[in-house]
Amino acid sequence: MFDIDTCLYYITGNSARKINEAVNERVFKNGVTSVQWIALYNIGKYEKISQTDLCHAMNKKPSTVARLIDRMEKEGYVLRQRSSEDRRVIYLSLTDKGTRARVDLLPKADKLSKIVSQGISEEHLAIFKNVLKTMSENVSKEEE
Repeated sequence: MFDIDTCLYYITGNSARKINEAVNERVFKNGVTSVQWIALYNIGKYEKISQTDLCHAMNKKPSTVARLIDRMEKEGYVLRQRSSEDRRVIYLSLTDKGTRARVDLLPKADKLSKIVSQGISEEHLAIFKNVLKTMSENVSKEEE
């Protein structure tokens, strides 16, 4: 019989929500949201990334990322630049303000990541990540 307390999507959803709340309380006090942080991280990681590639990296819909980048551009974190080879392609890069925010948040995010995983062996973390990846793939297969 179904029991919500042992249901994997319920357990993972609650855990993700608690971790996200902790991240927002401890890391993102300077006005940058967790979603903006993921964008800052990825844009900075690649120095220059297309908006389409950012959608894939963040696993977000293009319309969601477009609105996010609109807001981040207005706040002075991101620059948009159309490709000279293909006007449909928009490249994103960080402004000085975006770079500073990313650099400031990296150690805070790293610290929280260590707090979240404390007491869990590398082997168990690897298994956990693999299980989550498989669960995501299983859901994606069902959508096809």
